[in-house]
Amino acid sequence: MLQKKHLILISLATSTLFFTACTPTSAPTLQPSPVKVTEHIPTTPVAQNEPGLDLSQKSPTFHSGMNAGCSTAKGKYSKDSARFSGEADYKEGWFYGRRKCQAHKAV
Repeated sequence: MLQKKHLILISLATSTLFFTACTPTSAPTLQPSPVKVTEHIPTTPVAQNEPGLDLSQKSPTFHSGMNAGCSTAKGKYSKDSARFSGEADYKEGWFYGRRKCQAHKAV
């Protein structure tokens, strides 16, 4: 009788440990890999205005994303992942800056 109680207790303890060990407590955070630049990239303005796009009307968040995107286009990876996924202006600015500065990149 004593052995049966021990087996039940051991089974319960093992099951509890198994199920609690398999439950994640938080999602892992991934860090972007640095980009190695091997070519000379000339210094260019952050971005040129597109026809019909008034950058003076854009938010500071847009400009922050634009500068990060331009820096990325020039070979120095720069993106605030939390802002990129959570702020539409930052994301729009990042793509705009990358596109505009990529056109000035040395070939």
